[in-house]
Amino acid sequence: MIDGNPTPLEQLQMLAAQSLGAAALESSVVADRSWRGYSLRVGDWNLVFPFSEGFEVLAEQEIQPVPWAEHWVRGMTNIRGEIHTVVDFSDFLGFGAVPSLRTAILFRLPDENLKSVLLLERWVNLRTFPEGLEQTEDAGIPPPLSSLVSSVLVERKQTWVVLDVDRLCRMPEFISIARRAAGH
Repeated sequence: MIDGNPTPLEQLQMLAAQSLGAAALESSVVADRSWRGYSLRVGDWNLVFPFSEGFEVLAEQEIQPVPWAEHWVRGMTNIRGEIHTVVDFSDFLGFGAVPSLRTAILFRLPDENLKSVLLLERWVNLRTFPEGLEQTEDAGIPPPLSSLVSSVLVERKQTWVVLDVDRLCRMPEFISIARRAAGH
């Protein structure tokens, strides 16, 4: 805690404890045959980013609009003195805009050069997946989501789309926030 307030990591641990149960967090060591990821729901899709340092669930932030930006760019926000682009991830993927900023959350991406956060409609959960889950090829994943897929797993009849954050952070459409002029 800093000045009586939980750190972002402590906030994430509290959220994970709520979603996974306190027993799952008693040890930070995950069994050799499992892995952790940040699970989220966008549209009708269960998505997961494999766990890595640098991701961060952020408390409510003020978002300032940006003129002439793509429709999925909701604005900019200041995070500890650094300006980050706020991308409505659902809208970027073509599933429609997050309906309310009041209930949305921000999920900071680990790419320090890009300085972007994803605006999400629902909470992000830290989830443990067993190693060796069934993989599927034909999940009917639409673009641009399909270009971000690392693998598609099936756990208890539920499909999970594992995303590659590096692909997202290098994707030209994601990097270029300026609205393209008609015909160009």
